[in-house]
Amino acid sequence: MVPETWPIVALEDVANCPYCGEANRTLAYEGIEDWAFGCAPGHWRYWDCGNCKALYLHPRPTVDSIGKAYRSYYTHGDEKVAGLLAGLKQRIRNEFWSLDMRTSLHPRVGLPSWFRRPIQWLKPFIAEPFGLREMAQLPKGLLVDVGCGNGDKLRLANQLGWQAQGIEMDAAAVQAAKMQGLHVEQGGYELLERYRGQVDCVVCSHVLEHVHQPMNLLRMLLASLKPQGVLLLSAPNASSGLRVHYGGNWRGLEAPRHLAIPDAVWLTEWLRAEGLCCTQIPSQTLETAIESERIHRRALQISFDDVRTAKAFLKGAPALSASQQDIVQLVCVRSQS
Repeated sequence: MVPETWPIVALEDVANCPYCGEANRTLAYEGIEDWAFGCAPGHWRYWDCGNCKALYLHPRPTVDSIGKAYRSYYTHGDEKVAGLLAGLKQRIRNEFWSLDMRTSLHPRVGLPSWFRRPIQWLKPFIAEPFGLREMAQLPKGLLVDVGCGNGDKLRLANQLGWQAQGIEMDAAAVQAAKMQGLHVEQGGYELLERYRGQVDCVVCSHVLEHVHQPMNLLRMLLASLKPQGVLLLSAPNASSGLRVHYGGNWRGLEAPRHLAIPDAVWLTEWLRAEGLCCTQIPSQTLETAIESERIHRRALQISFDDVRTAKAFLKGAPALSASQQDIVQLVCVRSQS
């Protein structure tokens, strides 16, 4: 059983917003637990920044203690192929992406190129990983994936012709990636310092919200880029339309691992002020809605009713604007100057 409280000695106060430094804030939610995975102790408070609209924990786990929130975390282990069906699904996905993007990802079915049009009916049923299309289309060079987990994007990047390098904190994830022949260093985002001004494409997907000093991470990501280098950045959006609907049951909270969630508009404007040309890619909402319905029931497994209710809600909801996307997904190109 997970303990009910986080040790007081392992907590720290957050006097100012981790993004903009503003002290003014309002309480957004209290009594939030780890309803996403049920593996981290504690009851948590999230606050809305009065300036940049970020959503952040106060108090929060210290740097030394946060690891206990990840002991049963799902993304950092070696994912085993669950039988022939899962393998077939992956082949179909790779086949679709290969034909659609005019590239080759393996393993695949091996259909001829003229199947490109007939296979388009699958598009609504195959979620495209953020950054895959950009990795397929950009000129190839050095790609660094910060917080690469067990190396899913690195594996794709290698197949697409990149010189792919990963950075990952979790030792088990690093081992899983290395067993696949991938190049991964164990450590924090500080390892980016050794790549200053050398990277053609840096990937940072769902990492920003996990770190204690997100602005330090952002600055190091930008410093790593060559002129005309590309940053592929994604994170939950504090102004998500799904957050408005689900409130404290929003899947994007994920206390206490999500320490500080940025606002899409503020983050985009900050990057543009740093000299990057940013394009926002719309995000998928169904998975978050389904998970939020599950959390609303305080259940650990998704039910048919969760799927049905989520689909009904999304069908009747208005389309989300760029500022209301559930996930902010940015393709940012650095200027030559």
